[in-house]
Amino acid sequence: MLRAKVLYGTEATIKKPKYTEVEDAHGNALIAGSVFRKVSASQPSIEDRVSTNEKDIEALKSDVDALKGEPEAGYVRIAKSEAKAGDFVKFDEAPSRYLTAGKYYEIEFVDDYGDPIIIDDDGYDLDTHGEVFEVYRKVSAAEPKPERLKVGDYAKVVGTARNGCCDRGDIVKITEDDDSAVPFKLAFVNGEYAGWEDEKSLVRATDEEVAEAKRKQAEVKECKRWAAIGREVGEYKVGDIVQYLYDGEICEVVAVGEDGRVKVATQNHGNCTENQSSIELIAPVEARFDRKGDE
Repeated sequence: MLRAKVLYGTEATIKKPKYTEVEDAHGNALIAGSVFRKVSASQPSIEDRVSTNEKDIEALKSDVDALKGEPEAGYVRIAKSEAKAGDFVKFDEAPSRYLTAGKYYEIEFVDDYGDPIIIDDDGYDLDTHGEVFEVYRKVSAAEPKPERLKVGDYAKVVGTARNGCCDRGDIVKITEDDDSAVPFKLAFVNGEYAGWEDEKSLVRATDEEVAEAKRKQAEVKECKRWAAIGREVGEYKVGDIVQYLYDGEICEVVAVGEDGRVKVATQNHGNCTENQSSIELIAPVEARFDRKGDE
């Protein structure tokens, strides 16, 4: 049985408590004088209910995001079609024993089929084709968006080089940009033609990488120079003509030590023993016309 209060009179003459209309067991409003149920003063208003529901919805969203594996601070999820070398792959469930769930694996390169290639926990290249994963990019509020490579920049080949000239890991210089699908004409650090490549196959080379590439190229050039006269690098002989690197003085080699140091006859200081790093070969003794009679 419902307990209800029957009201008479008008709102102008009666101070009413807060009531709510009551329906009978058949869902019909009771008409006899209008029947109401008193509403508790502590019951929240409609506005309060809406606010509470919105908070509940946000909490649910947060829970869903957590279940979906939202990225750690410093990473942002991106479309798989945007993946490139330097981005990261993360598996919510590890598909094999060579991978760890939740770990960020840096993408080495993206193959011709659009599949990221990563290094697994055992140190081997792994093709992610057919696997379930998400792609992330490392970001920083203080880190500006990388500039597009331009003519004169040095780059590192990270994709699968298809031009037949350069290989993955090579350091190249951009010599032309025609803004096409494969926009960059490349040259090796020695200036030789290195083919054309697209943007996703290249990343900006660091100063250290460029310096190392130039050092290796200089070594190759030096090996060829000495090989052309039938010698190993740094194989000096008595009678060679050398030049001091710091002042340009030209001298003749008069002796070569077992440790590789070279004794030269200077113009003003007599015979001086020098490290090979301070001199360079100008003319081998075999090429000296003034020594032909001595052979």
